[in-house]
Amino acid sequence: MPTTQFITKMNKTEAGFHLLMTLSLADGSIHKAESSVILEFLEKNYKEPIEIIKEQAFLRACPEENLMEHFIETAEQFFKISKSEERNKLIAFAMKVVMADNKMENAEDSYINVLYDTWGLD
Repeated sequence: MPTTQFITKMNKTEAGFHLLMTLSLADGSIHKAESSVILEFLEKNYKEPIEIIKEQAFLRACPEENLMEHFIETAEQFFKISKSEERNKLIAFAMKVVMADNKMENAEDSYINVLYDTWGLD
């Protein structure tokens, strides 16, 4: 399936936000504190502009059955526009987000595995 124009225009901060927020949503809930920590991480590490309200609205409007496809397309975009060290930072932080509650749900595991596969990580 071709990547949408919306995805191809994403910068690293926007793509990272979509990836991390989707991971956060995978266990069925997201807390405001998680969102704040994610934004702080992205702004510190990628320093590109983000229109947070627009990005949140997109994710809220994305049907649950389309989230994995969106996640894969976003992971591919992040791969194209990032360096290896930037991807490694994001995946290390993603693992912290997923393991914040000291357990990995099946959906979280699926998303993490897709991220590893998409980026060719072991």
